[in-house]
Amino acid sequence: MNQQPDDSAPSLTRRHALLGGAAAAGAVLSSGLFSSTAAAAAAAPGAPATGPRALVDLTRGTSAFPHVWERAIAGDWAKQALRRDYQDQLFTCHDELGIQSLRFHGIFNTSMSTADATYNGGRTRNPSYTQDNYSWFNITQIYDALVDHGMHPFVELSSMPESLQASAPPFRGLLFDFNQMAPKDFAAWGNLVGAFAKHMVDRYGLAEVRTWPFEVWNEPNLFTFYDGDQQSYFNLYRAAAEAIKNVDASLQVGGPATSAGQFSFGPPRTLGTQYYREFMQWATTNNVPVDFGTAHGYETDREIGPEGTASFFRQNRADTPAGLPLYITEVNVSSTNHPKLDTSEAAASFLRTVVETVGVVDALAIWTFSDIYEELTQADNPFHGGFGLQTIHGVKKPLYRLLQILHHVGDRRLPLALTGAPATVGGIAVAKDDGEVDVLLYNHALAGPNQAPAETATLTVSVSGVAPGAKARIQCIDEDHTNPYREWLDLGSPEYPTRPQLRALNDASELHERNLDLDGSRGSREATFTITLPAEGIAAVHIAQGSRA
Repeated sequence: MNQQPDDSAPSLTRRHALLGGAAAAGAVLSSGLFSSTAAAAAAAPGAPATGPRALVDLTRGTSAFPHVWERAIAGDWAKQALRRDYQDQLFTCHDELGIQSLRFHGIFNTSMSTADATYNGGRTRNPSYTQDNYSWFNITQIYDALVDHGMHPFVELSSMPESLQASAPPFRGLLFDFNQMAPKDFAAWGNLVGAFAKHMVDRYGLAEVRTWPFEVWNEPNLFTFYDGDQQSYFNLYRAAAEAIKNVDASLQVGGPATSAGQFSFGPPRTLGTQYYREFMQWATTNNVPVDFGTAHGYETDREIGPEGTASFFRQNRADTPAGLPLYITEVNVSSTNHPKLDTSEAAASFLRTVVETVGVVDALAIWTFSDIYEELTQADNPFHGGFGLQTIHGVKKPLYRLLQILHHVGDRRLPLALTGAPATVGGIAVAKDDGEVDVLLYNHALAGPNQAPAETATLTVSVSGVAPGAKARIQCIDEDHTNPYREWLDLGSPEYPTRPQLRALNDASELHERNLDLDGSRGSREATFTITLPAEGIAAVHIAQGSRA
């Protein structure tokens, strides 16, 4: 990713680090973590009707608020999905957050033994091992676990088995064996994909496999992930898509899983928005099946656009043929291992993305659900700026807690109007059929060299149409609430926490709620309260009415 240097944070972006070396150094954006304030979100009945305001009207019509972040989540690479601790953390996300499916790299990696008629430079596989050229055992062990737990695979068709590669890769960018090479024979690649899809249907049934999106490859517009040019990817996609449709026309296939960003070194490639647009144009012109579009966006990607990930995703939507879903299969606040990923900044960034892309995307798959993660070797430190919602020990970070809040809100969006608020402040109001209302507010500054950091903001919120006797509760995610990272620092940053220390980290991670007084005259159907939002903070207000009050 072609990013701005940050002298205070020498870590590399995820994609820069895939190549390593001096050419990749100094490519991280400033974290902009916290203001100096320790102010928490608080109620102040009777606040004057001046300054920044938010107006929520319960009497007006609502619009759809689908829980697109629950559609899928990402989880590094295939072999890890055989680990018990990885599965434990994943299924916790399903049970507590409503996550429906899992996407990860490398089901066809040579180390998965999927298609290894030869290995280690041409050694022949023992013929007694299998009855054909393929082995589905490791893949089905993973998929069995998902399906048995009520989840589904979000299938990423990658990478190239060694036995099918056109030539040996010039470098290996990851700890695991993601092979970026094009196939020597696109028909052989199609045969692999078709045999895979057929086995999945035979094992799990057509009704189940119809729910699985089959995404062809990962970030082909980055040479680290695909060595071939754009036309080569088009050929790769066509062979895979036609093979899947030959198994059953109702199976869902799509792509191109483009990266928003681009390297500032190495072979130049088409930028993500253009690559995505040209892929859709090519598929339409050549009558190649596409059932959905996919793209990736991180807030720190330079090409992401002036409004952060929302800019990129809106452009992807504009370039997606009418009627097709747009699945964002990787998203997070940063493509860099950076402390902001361990803090409330990741949560505030994601809430802003959710609010600004309602009706734009059909899935927002956070990269990743766990810091059990080996792209650039497995970390030991519980907090190291990893992408996961959970640490390697399962301590839940602020972004996880935001998803807990979001899981319990309704699916009908209410009008919320902001006046006089800083550009960093935004929010959403959501209703349930039973009259319960949630107002979620964030204070997040987008990444970028020209973006001013967020500062503490005080906001008066007026809710009209509230039933008499309504009651409210508030939960906060900020520097002083739901902050296990700070607790870890206070404990002396232990690399291998003791069990008592892990209990302390889990306690510091917990969401807490308290009652919030609603200010309004007796019999009035308008309630007012005031929120002080720290920089990179979130406040979630739940209003219960009627019998639930």
